[in-house]
Amino acid sequence: MNTLPGIVKVESPRCRPPRRMRHWVAVLSAWWVATASMWAADTAQLPPLTTVSGSPRLPGKFVWADLVTDDVPAAYKFYGRLFGWTFRNLGNYIIAANDERPLCGMLQRPRPADQPQAKPRWFGYISVTDVDRAQRLVLKAGGRVLAPPEQMPRRGEQAVFADPEGALFGVVKSSSGDPQDFLAEPGDWIWIELLSRDARKAGEFYQSIAGYDIIENTNSPRPDDYVFISKGYARAAALTLPKEMTQVQPNWLLFVRVKDLNACVAQAAQLGGKVLIAPKAELLHGKVAVLADPTGAAFGVMEWSDEMAKGGR
Repeated sequence: MNTLPGIVKVESPRCRPPRRMRHWVAVLSAWWVATASMWAADTAQLPPLTTVSGSPRLPGKFVWADLVTDDVPAAYKFYGRLFGWTFRNLGNYIIAANDERPLCGMLQRPRPADQPQAKPRWFGYISVTDVDRAQRLVLKAGGRVLAPPEQMPRRGEQAVFADPEGALFGVVKSSSGDPQDFLAEPGDWIWIELLSRDARKAGEFYQSIAGYDIIENTNSPRPDDYVFISKGYARAAALTLPKEMTQVQPNWLLFVRVKDLNACVAQAAQLGGKVLIAPKAELLHGKVAVLADPTGAAFGVMEWSDEMAKGGR
């Protein structure tokens, strides 16, 4: 499965959250009431992360993604038409595939009536060697457990957490190894970024969880942007939110590769989505955009070419 691969191979040279962050984590947690059975649909049918025999584990790689939303039918109709994804229903959990490669799930959860600011969202799963250890480190650093470690037939062990700023992420120890590192095809996840109030501090947190090498992105026009490296590949980036962007909560933003960015953006709007950030020349030469699906979940799209990899961009 080709999900969230490192785009470019590179050479790598306990605190209590503030009151505002504790409130945001509580808002997120409202989506995860009774999470012990969140995957209770037919976990025996969850696909393995890879079917390639002898695949190694690649700690630090993002290997799966989930969408938590209160309207799964609206979501899969949108993504199916936009990216050509196909779907398999496991009850309250939907598996999405691109060109027959399973790449994410969609989970139906009611929106909490007393938390109107809670919104549907995507989040990714990081490959780790020890899920219980990851849980201990999350709690020690001031994060929160939203779904405790659980064994899944054919999948392995996984859990879902919120980091100290409230951003959702999962961890998984795959029983079949992890997907190989190769460039995503159109319709696959291609990149993931963390939007943080303090990217350096966030990098230290995820470094403890996944063993990343953290490198400052000196090519970025903004200060305090960092790249997470493992096994010689760029796995993710952490970007520091401008102070004036108080309405944007820390979260992970996942990107899908597309063939034609402008056509994708136009089609997303026609299908009921919203354009949150339109293509701009200063953002990857106009080859990325940020959208929201009809349920309100944000995601990115990227038109990628081999030329963009030159110089380590």
